[in-house]
Amino acid sequence: LFLSLPLLAQQQELESELAELRRRAMLLTAALFLVAAAIGTRLARTFTRPIQELVEGTRRIAGGATSLELAPSEQELAALVGAIDEMARRIAEGRLRLLREKQVVERMVENINSGIVSLDERGRVLLANRVAVEMLGSRVGEPLRATLTAEESLAPVARFLAEVGSDEPREATVRLERQGEEREYRLAWVPVPGAGEPSALLVIEDATEVLRSQRLQAWAEMARIIAHEIKNPLTPIRLSTEHLIEVHQRDPGRFDEVFDRCAANILQQVDELQQIASEFSIYSRIPRLDAQPGDLAAAVREVVETYRIASPAGVVLRFSAAPETLPARFDARLLRRAVRNLIENALRASAGRGEVEVRVEQRDGEAAIVVADRGSGVPVDLLQRIFDPYFSTHDSGTGLGLPITRRIVEEHGGAITARNRSGGGLEVVIMIPA
Repeated sequence: LFLSLPLLAQQQELESELAELRRRAMLLTAALFLVAAAIGTRLARTFTRPIQELVEGTRRIAGGATSLELAPSEQELAALVGAIDEMARRIAEGRLRLLREKQVVERMVENINSGIVSLDERGRVLLANRVAVEMLGSRVGEPLRATLTAEESLAPVARFLAEVGSDEPREATVRLERQGEEREYRLAWVPVPGAGEPSALLVIEDATEVLRSQRLQAWAEMARIIAHEIKNPLTPIRLSTEHLIEVHQRDPGRFDEVFDRCAANILQQVDELQQIASEFSIYSRIPRLDAQPGDLAAAVREVVETYRIASPAGVVLRFSAAPETLPARFDARLLRRAVRNLIENALRASAGRGEVEVRVEQRDGEAAIVVADRGSGVPVDLLQRIFDPYFSTHDSGTGLGLPITRRIVEEHGGAITARNRSGGGLEVVIMIPA
């Protein structure tokens, strides 16, 4: 006990010193940690500040700035900033060019004579130029169909929009009454491919005056052609009449002989006048189509037989059908007229020699009527014009036979084509649904 008492005091003093050392070590460790954290933060800020400045600069460029407005001292960062500034300059120049082009396009659209309306997927108006607003009353942001249906006079335009598809362009001419006057509008529906807006364009044009001018020009041309065609028979009629008068006055004994010859000539010219008038009447108004089920091969065969009985000397008229019967819906009266026109042209082109071949065939679900001759054919540069009104490769005739034939075929929902045959001659093919 005597020896342990001093040792106990020394032990307590030692423990107190150890505790003090622990406290100092802890404080030193905490201080070192704080210093390290401060240094790390400082270094991190030094490394990340240029990146943050670049990010902020790119955001300013996206908002319309033309430069990062940075001048880093590091060579690598300086090169990167220079490249970004060059890109920003080009973007700004491109933006200015696009803006200028947009202004030019908007000015052009605003001042053209056609109305243009751009629509989104729900049919709302995104853009409408001045003419479109005047013609349709369309306003930006409003559904176009609702605007059209609200005005009774624009009902034809509303029906056109209801019939158009979303992916296919379409054109039409509609008649409507605006402000007490009948107008004709040309409409064009143009889908815009790809995502985004607009999804489609509606182009509308007031073609009233243009069509009126075209009709007047067409009537003037028809009047000129009619006058020319009528003048040709009138001249022989006048000459024959004057000859009759002269013979009656100077040599009455020969009057009977001259009278028969001149009367026959006058009657022939009158018949020609009647034919001219009939052709003009037929072309101006094709009778309404009355399609009925029937045997197309039999109908064509009947026409061919009437010509085969009295075909011109030296011309052989042949007919063939494969199959022998070909059911179809057609207007027998009109289709016979079309086939007669083709056969008469073929016989005229044969000029008393060669053969004319008429065939009825079935091609890919359609009926084909082929009329081919061995004449001189048609010059290549004129081949596409033979179906035009008043165009003829012959000295006689009105040039309306083939146009009448084409109109009849088109009324049947078919098409007509012509080509020169190898070895000479012309082949005309009528295709109608079978």
